[in-house]
Amino acid sequence: MSKAKASDKTQSFDTRIAYQVLLDGLNTINESLEAASLERKIEIGSVLWELGDRVKEVLDAIKVDVRTTAVTDMEGKVGHTTLEGDDLGEATVTIPSAVLRIPKGKDIEDLKRVLGQRFAFFFEETITYKPHKEYEDRVGQLDDALTQKVLLDAVERNELTPRVSFRRNKPSKRGNGDK
Repeated sequence: MSKAKASDKTQSFDTRIAYQVLLDGLNTINESLEAASLERKIEIGSVLWELGDRVKEVLDAIKVDVRTTAVTDMEGKVGHTTLEGDDLGEATVTIPSAVLRIPKGKDIEDLKRVLGQRFAFFFEETITYKPHKEYEDRVGQLDDALTQKVLLDAVERNELTPRVSFRRNKPSKRGNGDK
């Protein structure tokens, strides 16, 4: 497709109508979820998941152009700017300050040897602690109840939310290929 035809196609795209159609569709889906079976919810989830992935792809392509324009407009300086769409839309772009990092694999001990006492002048040393995977088993093996209590009170258990993902490449259960 030529660039002129692509431009004509995007110019005729009415964002207000598209927004309302999508919003109405999502509202209808949301309203129907309470009465839907788990199987129906999975089907709806797989549709929304696929659409979400596609929306992300389109947004990522748009972000490239918006980011490039903002960086040019701001001459690469730290700060933020807002770019306006041709109707109600706008995009805010924030250019953050650069951050210095030590690359993975860099031999810190070598730097410490070279710099000696001056190492602390150039680098902050951060120490982190995390419980061993066998923490609870190890604490349970202690005979001293007070030490057990101190150790158990020193940590908290965070139950993680189970991850859910969907896909739409499985043939229909109906057997006729309809989806």
